[in-house]
Amino acid sequence: MSSSMRSGQGSSERCTQDSPSGTVQGTPVSPTPGVSRRTVLRGGALSLAGMAAAVPALEGCSTNQGGAGAARKTVAWETGYLSFFFFVVLQEAVKRESDRRELDFVGKNANGDSSAQVGDWNSLLMQQPRYLISDALDSEVLVPLTTKAKRRNIPVGMVDTPLTGGDVAISVTFDNRQAGVMAAHKTAALLKERHGTARGTVLNAYGSLTAVALRQRKEGFEQTLKATYPKVKVVSRPQNNDHAQALSVVNSTLREYPDLDAIHLPTDIFLPDARKAMHSQHRLHPVGHAEHIIVTSIDGSPNAHEWIRQGELDADIAQDPIAYVQICMELLEKYAVKGKDVPLGRYENKKYFWEKAVITKGPSGPLLTVPPYYVTKENSPDPRHWANVVTDQWHMKETQS
Repeated sequence: MSSSMRSGQGSSERCTQDSPSGTVQGTPVSPTPGVSRRTVLRGGALSLAGMAAAVPALEGCSTNQGGAGAARKTVAWETGYLSFFFFVVLQEAVKRESDRRELDFVGKNANGDSSAQVGDWNSLLMQQPRYLISDALDSEVLVPLTTKAKRRNIPVGMVDTPLTGGDVAISVTFDNRQAGVMAAHKTAALLKERHGTARGTVLNAYGSLTAVALRQRKEGFEQTLKATYPKVKVVSRPQNNDHAQALSVVNSTLREYPDLDAIHLPTDIFLPDARKAMHSQHRLHPVGHAEHIIVTSIDGSPNAHEWIRQGELDADIAQDPIAYVQICMELLEKYAVKGKDVPLGRYENKKYFWEKAVITKGPSGPLLTVPPYYVTKENSPDPRHWANVVTDQWHMKETQS
């Protein structure tokens, strides 16, 4: 963790959104930096950072002009890729929130290439937008560009993936390790319901460990089971963020362990692969069936909600991409565009299912960590879930494979 920290952010000023309202209040608390679900591509990081830092200083630009950017009407958005539904939702949220605020949207997609993302940032900053929001591929190489943005008086907001340093007006992210911990406790509770005690065999088909988020989800899940539930056997196998490998891992584990009790996926992206494997081996049974395999996952996607309602998926731990964007833009508008620092403290907004969070001092500035929460059959109909918003209000559909 490096680079500059923002200062003077302990204001107790209340933060309100145009409609509906959210509030920030209270005293600064100790930081619990969030981590991303994104891969931190360390290979070539130094050379990319050098590329970002090599951009000449901008002449005639000051660092804090008291809201000079308020007259600008373009919101710049840069995403690492749009190959998964979660990230499509992030971009759609930026577009919709821009429209609601009568601002123009301009966006770029790096298609998984962190060097291309550096170029995209440079290109967008040249357009002198109101602010730049990004979901980073690499948490380090973009750090020098936050200095360039500040020289141009362009606030930066990060969603999903916070940077390891630099000067960011607000980052909104997710507690990935806690999501893994919660999945472990839910799995153990369901095993106890079945066996009378928390025991059995559980497959954790974990994702690529170069992804900080997936590594922390794996650690949270496996360490909790091993430390707290010693009678639970964890079969830990990598699927490397690949659909074919995820299918293969679940298939082979089902064959090797005919009495497998549970399966955990680190992200809903690979739920269809687990379902295919269980179906092909005649092991896909509904909740309550004597041979049902307990399944838990993380994300809270529309597919997960559907399968929970159908009784195929036992529980999911949700994050909230819509909240990431809406809160980021809310705080940029309320504070950064006006030349003010986002205050630390409690954040409350009943528009979101989780309702309460905390803004702490992160490595690049104020950091709001959206708390993970369980999606169950009982609470799934709540219209505040991001999955229900995109399905019922935005009329977007997530494919099942």
